[in-house]
Formats: sequence, C-alpha cells, structure tokens
Amino acid sequence: MAYLLANNTIISEAEANLSSFVLEASFVIKHSVWFGFGGIPLFKENLSVIEEEFKALGHHLPPLFKNHRELFRLTKRVLNKNRFYRTGLISFHFYFSAEKVDFLVTAKAFSSFDFQMNEQGLFISASKKIQFSQISESRFARAIFWEQVAAQNTNRKHTLAIILNENQMVCEGVASNVFMVKENVLFTPSINSGCYADVLRSEIIRLAKEINMKVVESEDIEIKHIRQMNEVFFASEAQGIQWILGFENRRYVHEYTDRIYSGLNNFLEKKVEIQK
Repeated sequence: MAYLLANNTIISEAEANLSSFVLEASFVIKHSVWFGFGGIPLFKENLSVIEEEFKALGHHLPPLFKNHRELFRLTKRVLNKNRFYRTGLISFHFYFSAEKVDFLVTAKAFSSFDFQMNEQGLFISASKKIQFSQISESRFARAIFWEQVAAQNTNRKHTLAIILNENQMVCEGVASNVFMVKENVLFTPSINSGCYADVLRSEIIRLAKEINMKVVESEDIEIKHIRQMNEVFFASEAQGIQWILGFENRRYVHEYTDRIYSGLNNFLEKKVEIQK
C-alpha cells in the first residue's frame, strides 16, 4: 500500500517514520475489518468491539475513535488514495506506551468483488492446545494463543485447527467461529463453551433462521458429532467463510454454506447502501 493513516494524518508509506511508535510501545495490538461493495459495512460494530477491548485493558481510546464519522471519512480516504476499490482488510494497529496510545490504519486489497470464501474445501484437525472456557472474551487476550495453535498447523497444507475447551468440547477455530450443518439444523458452540464471538457470528445465526434453518447453540458438541455432520465451515470477518471439505475420513458438502454465504453478501451490500 502507498498510503496509511498515522494517528490523525494520512501520509505516504515512504514518509512514515514509525520508530517512535515501535520503540516507545510496551505492547501492540491489531484489529482487522473487512471492506467491500464501496464501503465498510461493519465499521460501527467493529468500533464497538475495539471500545470494549480498550475498557478491558483499562486504557482510553484515541480521541479520533470517539468521532466515528471522521474516523470513517479518513479510513475511506486511505482506501481511495490507495485505489482499493474492490474488497480487502483494514487493520487498526495500536501501540501502547506508558503515556499514550499511538495508532496506524493500514489496508490490503483482495482481487475479488464479494466477501471472501475459499473455492476449494479445506481440512480440519483437532488442536492439541486447549481453550479454557473461563478465559477472557477479548480478542486481544486470545491473539497469542491463536498464534500458537496456528503454528502447530504450519506444516499441514490446507488444514485448519478446530479448538476444544477444557471439557473436550468443540469451541472455535483460530480467530473464527465454527458452524456445522446436519440436515436442516445449524449447530454452533454456545458462548458458554468459551468460544470467541466474531462480529459475524450473530449475523450468520440470523441468516440461517431466515432460510428456515433450526439453530442450536450448544456447549456439548463433541468431536464425534463433527463426524456426523453434512457440512462444516468457519467464519470470521478477517478470514471470511472457510468451507471445510473433510475431517479425518469424513467428507462434507456445502449446500447450506453456499446459501448462508449468498445471504451474507446481500446483507453486507445493503449495509453499505445504508451508510451512503
């Protein structure tokens, strides 16, 4: 990318001198948001997540993040100056020091026009690392854990990890929620399982109900139940819809996954129209 937003100013990447951000920071966190259809459909929802994360950390948001309209304008300006007109991810980087919080807004573009979804199915394996159900719901607090889980799968091509909690029940994927379909029923781990709730989670549940699916949120989904499903997919705003082709010797289809994905694209496009 050629341009980014550093604190309150849009600058070129060549002009950026970020040494003070990096050297003074005691820790850094990042939050990614999808853009597409000419807008940032879940912008407000993600700002609410960021605000809650800051409260949990005991820090105040940078002043610009309290002015949603101006932050939206500047973020869109970054996309336009970079000529990112299709889809992609916006990343908010926060650099925490003892006295202040600096931030950067960067973006990367995708070649597609719709919300991202893998064309070929992926495989899943059960992670050896356990997610404790009483851990903080904070995405920032889970980030290192997810990195560790992902690292275990680096040598497994096209394989995602499914994470279990301390009760050996299905909990989540890496920075994503997991959904399973059996006949006309959508199953997903409940919040009580300790799963992280991505901003898309509630929308996918709503879309499933709109196509007359029964939705079951449960804290008692076992690995054996995954073998009995017809479809499995992971979902998050940052990684899109990740359709699962297989688990062990079990293979899956993607009929309802495709219908939910189509509904999600319509929902996101309408959200952008409302923003205009």
